[in-house]
Amino acid sequence: MSSVLALGMLAYGPEALRLPGFAAGVLVAVAASVLALVVPWRKLPPATAAVVPLADVVAVGLLIAGGFRASTLLVLPVLWLSTVYGAPGVAISVVAATLAAWGPDLLSPQIQAADVQRLIILPMVLSAVGVAAHLAERRSAARLDLLGRQSALIEETLAESHQQSRVLDSILNTIDVGVVALDRDGRITIINRAHAAATEGRLRVGDHVSVQGGVDGYAADRRTPLGADGSPLVRASRGEDIDRELTWWDNGGGSWLAYRVSAAQLHDVTGRRSGAVVVYQDLTAEMAALAQREDFVSSVSHELRTPLTSVLGYLELASDDPTATEGVRAHLRVAERNAERLLQLVSDLLLAARTRERGLEFDRDVVDLRNLVAETVQSQLPHAHTAGLTMRHHLAEPCRMLGDRTRLGQVIDNVLSNAIKYTQAGGEIEVTLRPTTDVARVTIRDTGMGITPADQEKLFTRFYRAPAVRNGAVVGTGLGLHLSRQIVEAHGGTIELTSVLGEGTSVEIVLPMPDPAETGSRS
Repeated sequence: MSSVLALGMLAYGPEALRLPGFAAGVLVAVAASVLALVVPWRKLPPATAAVVPLADVVAVGLLIAGGFRASTLLVLPVLWLSTVYGAPGVAISVVAATLAAWGPDLLSPQIQAADVQRLIILPMVLSAVGVAAHLAERRSAARLDLLGRQSALIEETLAESHQQSRVLDSILNTIDVGVVALDRDGRITIINRAHAAATEGRLRVGDHVSVQGGVDGYAADRRTPLGADGSPLVRASRGEDIDRELTWWDNGGGSWLAYRVSAAQLHDVTGRRSGAVVVYQDLTAEMAALAQREDFVSSVSHELRTPLTSVLGYLELASDDPTATEGVRAHLRVAERNAERLLQLVSDLLLAARTRERGLEFDRDVVDLRNLVAETVQSQLPHAHTAGLTMRHHLAEPCRMLGDRTRLGQVIDNVLSNAIKYTQAGGEIEVTLRPTTDVARVTIRDTGMGITPADQEKLFTRFYRAPAVRNGAVVGTGLGLHLSRQIVEAHGGTIELTSVLGEGTSVEIVLPMPDPAETGSRS
């Protein structure tokens, strides 16, 4: 700034240097410029740098004393001092500049009215300039401070995000469950090490799910190809959730891989769908162990059936022996009942194995469901009376349908025997048949112990028994309801269970009614 003042002064011309005030002002400005360039101000206290702008104020004051109109130049040192030194700089610079501008007029014995106006307006202008510069500097400093804090916060957040990303990558690549994340357009954004190994690198980040990589081959039956539309990745990209579905991959050479697949949609903070995540859990070892168990159970059951049939035959012959006493016959009847029970268990195990391997086979014939239910109720009445239960039934209307009489009787017998086994003495069991033109509804309701919601979801699972009865006095295999559902669904119907713990259970069997002409032609 001092050099600017010096050059401005010299612009008046070399002849001006002969004037005492002008020459002194130039010398002071040049000296200030030299000081600004030579002195190591950074090594000195900050206040010492105010010498340079104050020297400029003195230089301008000398010019004004020499008769030159240079008051405007006082704005430059005022701006410097106000910006660098804040409020003290405003005060010092305005006072110094005002004195420099007033100097000649204050020494003059006569002050004109026009001079008074100038002498008042100039300090006001200089004060306004100084305050404005100071406030602007404060705002600028505040903005810089805010930007600095925001920058630090952004850097901290970014560092945390990178750390979380590294932790997430480590977790995903450590677990042995395949994980694939998709964006809203169906492109893969994340694929962990386990799934990349399972697909042998055929799926990569950036691929669209339509590529599939030759995986997601077959449904749970290992016979139905999923195809492009049935791929879990494609379904998830369309916005579909998947809950623990079993899929099989053909690994070649007769080798199969089993995966339990789940998928969930991802949403941003506004609730808009942003993608999906698909999880593949390898169940190959578990399914192989389950198959071995099923083969073992089937083999043992098959081996037991022949000797049991022989045992029952000889028990019947022994019971018919005229030389046997009544006491011996009573013992033989007990042995026969238990042998028949064991044979029924073996038959259930074989049936469960067959339904798992190739589905359920049954004969379709005309069945009077009312008579079938009535016969089953009559056969179970002695057991209900022994348990101290009251059994009622409402079977007013005939109900002719197509189905396997033996299998349907097995379903009703299973449900009814469960109601008797799990209802305390003094309870009630009600059996109702309500046929319509479309379906026949058989409802078996009891006032027994009830079932928890968690157990209700698993009751139709093979070999499942609720923890509350597993170690109790009531025996069972956990196959009854499972086989009942298989039989009912093979007939095109449904079986549903509702229960309230401590109040009782209701099982509703819904079977489709055939065309009357079809039942008439078979009667």
